[in-house]
Amino acid sequence: MQTMWLTLLLVASLPAFAQTADPSPPEGTISGTVLDEHGEPFKGVQVCTYMRGAPSGSREARGDCPATTDEAGQFSIHHLAMRAITVEAIKLDDGYVAFAGTSVKDEVTLTPDQPSATVVLKLGPKPALILPSVTDISTGKSVLVFQVVWTISNRDKPENNYSGGQTISQLNERALVPPNKYLVLTVSASGYKRWVYSDPSDPSRPATIRLQPGEEKELLVQLEPQAPAAR
Repeated sequence: MQTMWLTLLLVASLPAFAQTADPSPPEGTISGTVLDEHGEPFKGVQVCTYMRGAPSGSREARGDCPATTDEAGQFSIHHLAMRAITVEAIKLDDGYVAFAGTSVKDEVTLTPDQPSATVVLKLGPKPALILPSVTDISTGKSVLVFQVVWTISNRDKPENNYSGGQTISQLNERALVPPNKYLVLTVSASGYKRWVYSDPSDPSRPATIRLQPGEEKELLVQLEPQAPAAR
């Protein structure tokens, strides 16, 4: 009889013990609206969250894109941890991406006292497009795979300079670049010397290029083969 009562006492105490030992952490919510460059609701925009300052390559740094805006441009993301979270709106099909400087982001801090936050993210302006045609200067044959790299030239605030670029091939024939910025533009390919955008009136003089939002710029590039390595 004593053994049976001891067993019942242990079983009855298990749920209370488990609840105390493993409490569920609080979860937060971020909701809001994404607008286009004209201030109208933007449908089909991905909304991503990540933790700024997290170790490079970590899950927190990579983040996730769990929401897409509806007809009213609205979204809601649930089950978020209590921390400072960066919220970013991107739309790949329309060129609103971080590497082109055309996405938009905000940062909120979720706490047990304030577990929810609301943001309004306005995208725009549209990116500019470089449409390169690259050939071998010796043979005239097309170079099918190459890299377009740009660097923002800001002499007044060099600390704000940043770079980006894309690999161009038959699967991707355009390069997105930030609009309304002075860019140093280079093109490179395996086995060739790097090409630098130059002053049209003086090809020997490097120059910057500046495009308007949505502008498309065709670029004719001739690459010079590198000399064979000496043996």
